[in-house]
Amino acid sequence: MLYSAYGLRINSSFALTGARTDAGPLEDLPSLTLALQRPDEIDSAWRTAGGPPEWRGLLGDGRELLMERGVDGDLLFSYGELARFHLDPSMQRLDCAPSGAGLDWQRTLISKVIPTISVMRGYEALHASAVDAPEGVVAIMAPSGSGKSTLATELLARGWPLFADDVLALSQGEAEVQAHPGTPHMNIALAPAGGIDPLTLGDTLAVLGGERWLSVATVTARPRPVRMLCLLERRPDLALEIHTLSSNPLVLAPYMLGLSSDPERQRSRFSLYANLIESATLVRLTAGVEDPPRLLADLVEQALAQRPEPAVAR
Repeated sequence: MLYSAYGLRINSSFALTGARTDAGPLEDLPSLTLALQRPDEIDSAWRTAGGPPEWRGLLGDGRELLMERGVDGDLLFSYGELARFHLDPSMQRLDCAPSGAGLDWQRTLISKVIPTISVMRGYEALHASAVDAPEGVVAIMAPSGSGKSTLATELLARGWPLFADDVLALSQGEAEVQAHPGTPHMNIALAPAGGIDPLTLGDTLAVLGGERWLSVATVTARPRPVRMLCLLERRPDLALEIHTLSSNPLVLAPYMLGLSSDPERQRSRFSLYANLIESATLVRLTAGVEDPPRLLADLVEQALAQRPEPAVAR
């Protein structure tokens, strides 16, 4: 089965639950092959290089995701006790070994492992929820728990297609920076704020880690330019308003994924984000914790319509 996501052409020997095989153009995309393996087959192929892991982090469901490098330049992703993912040195084949039933491992594969491989393959990425407005992609960035998915959900309910739930992959096009769509998957609260009925957004695939894992019905499958970068802040003391900011790529640094110590990669990254910040409107959206999502979405729509003029409401 063929899929496209995060700028990769994915050839999978198994179905990715909730994904679509008609997703966008596949020509000229870097290829990644997915194959199912037994855990003992991964064990026999893996030889650790020793030393500290390349990366480790705690996911929202409380399980750890660990990335280790092997003696042959391969990589092993370990998702708690539920799955292991073995990436070959060419970064073109990923063997997937779930330890049991359930969809937790597929959610981690789709939302964490594949986007990480996309960055390793040369894409840049922002930790952002993104929707596709008529003018182009709107990327929403915020600290964890600040409501970026809630705002994205409100915009989806208004008819804007989902572009990416948590990771926005980017590449430098001939004329401007291009954003590459993720998969149709989205994590939302069991009872979304604003009274939105999840059934109107798409199919619920599972309830995982206290969240609803959706396959969203309306998505964008083709690369698109980014038209707005929205920095969202919510605190009890903040007024509900949106302001256009000066073009400074450094404000995106907290949301950049896959930072590298390689000088050439650093130069290309800086060039891409400098171009991105020049072509997209950068805004700061603030709100109190009690402000309803619909009012935040109103301001986003106003700012898009009035760019580069700021919009303010209370």
